[in-house]
Parts: sequence; structure tokens; C-alpha cells
Amino acid sequence: MNKAVTNSPFEDKGYFRRQYPRRAMKRKVGILCDGTYFVCDSGEIGEGGMSIVSDYVLTEGHELVVSFQVPGGDFVFLRGTVRSTQKKEGDPRVTHGLSFNQIAFSTKRQIRAFVSARTQYESFNN
Repeated sequence: MNKAVTNSPFEDKGYFRRQYPRRAMKRKVGILCDGTYFVCDSGEIGEGGMSIVSDYVLTEGHELVVSFQVPGGDFVFLRGTVRSTQKKEGDPRVTHGLSFNQIAFSTKRQIRAFVSARTQYESFNN
């Protein structure tokens, strides 16, 4: 009925792939997976998950515990699942997409506030 919606420039299915918006977050993140703990860098974060950049290759479907400081918020420990693994040719590091399995409402609210903030935290990352 509404032609404005059907003719939207965002009709590409890739635009709607994620349920929650994400924002770049460059912080150290602790990962506990299969009894091994390591520290890596974060890439992006949203209410539903985050990306990490690691020297280790994690298997899709594996569950893990991720620990990090929400910018402007609490230090959190969240259970997650590895959803994707991407390795670029010539780059020794691997980017993993993680989804959070369960997340407390207060933590979700802190992540939402960070993602929706304009430039308040960007100066910390430069």
C-alpha cells in the first residue's frame, strides 16, 4: 500500500541483516572459550552482539564468555556464540562476529546509549 516503503533505498536485504545497530568500539576484550582465556580487540558492538579481532580462529557455533568495559558504563561478562569468522588474505588476524546469548536489561541499555551517542566517546578511540 505505501509506495514510499516499497521504493525505499534500503530495500537491500543486507541493510536489514542485523536486528540492532552497531557502532565501532576499539577496546580490549577478554575471551574465555573452551577453557582458554585470551585478550583481543573489539571491532563493533550492538545490543545483540559484537565483533572481535583476534590472532586465534574460533569455530562458528562455539559458546564463549566475553568480558569488557561498556564505554561510559559497567565492566560486564556476557555469554555469547561465535556466528561468523572472516579472515582477509595477507592479514594474520581473524574477525569474528559474536551474538550475545542473554543480556541484562541494564547492560543492554548501556550499550544502546553508547551506540546512539554521536561523538561523546569517539575522542577516547583516537
